[in-house]
Amino acid sequence: MKKYLIISILLGPASISFAGSSDTIRVYFDLAVPTLNTSAMRYLDSLAYYDVLVPNKNYGIIGYADYLGSEESNVTLSQNRADAVQQYLQGLGIKPQNIETVTGKGEVNRDMAGDEGYPEDRRVDIVIGGLKKPVKPRSEPKPPVKIPPVEKPAPKIDISALEKDEVIRLENIFFLPGSHKIREESTETLFNLYIVMKDHPTLKISIEGHICCLVNTTHDGYDYDAQEYRLSENRARAIYEYLAEKGIDKNRMAYKGFGISKPLKWPERSQLDENTNRRVEIRIVDK
Repeated sequence: MKKYLIISILLGPASISFAGSSDTIRVYFDLAVPTLNTSAMRYLDSLAYYDVLVPNKNYGIIGYADYLGSEESNVTLSQNRADAVQQYLQGLGIKPQNIETVTGKGEVNRDMAGDEGYPEDRRVDIVIGGLKKPVKPRSEPKPPVKIPPVEKPAPKIDISALEKDEVIRLENIFFLPGSHKIREESTETLFNLYIVMKDHPTLKISIEGHICCLVNTTHDGYDYDAQEYRLSENRARAIYEYLAEKGIDKNRMAYKGFGISKPLKWPERSQLDENTNRRVEIRIVDK
């Protein structure tokens, strides 16, 4: 008890505190920031020094975000925060096998609104001793009602007026939040792209993925299917693989992910802005 009191006096409650349970530590983050601030790192160092965090115990790490931002961005943000704490604990000598769970739960649902958010929800919980039961992943939203097939095909993608290095933005390409899996509603647009590639055998393209909703980071979004920070790249690759499976020569195609580095709308002030930035573009490499 005396050790905890010394730490509290030195660093105060602004960055980290113990939750109501004595075996959970709460690490607080700055608004929309996925990385540990100086006070948080110093506090974790102190916990390791006073043998609160020791190598031979198990730990569960759960990240959260407050209600500011979109659901997709908050899932990514909370996972980034959990990953940041995991990496820091490993730097303190805790072995990877002793970290049982690292997950981002997204935003904490609260019946409130406002521009300031709820600071206590910008946190990561470190559960000493691990979790008794695996944390269930955040449930995906129910898929939208399927669009019924139309009698006539959608217009073909027109490349006749495009020059080398110009881009086409693919409309009606849909992915689940945090996923690179293409939804069924995208089939018609993808098929039209395939027809263009088939009808123009000398056409070479670069498939370029972009995402929305991240701030203060140079990382790509987190792909929950692949469990890696390559969401925009993996979405572009999914289209590349679709065309390859249809018989398009891979030498005519390349793919790349740009994360949030090339937004069309910034800052993102609305759902429309986010949807504008969340896109896949086809760049003409050669005709």
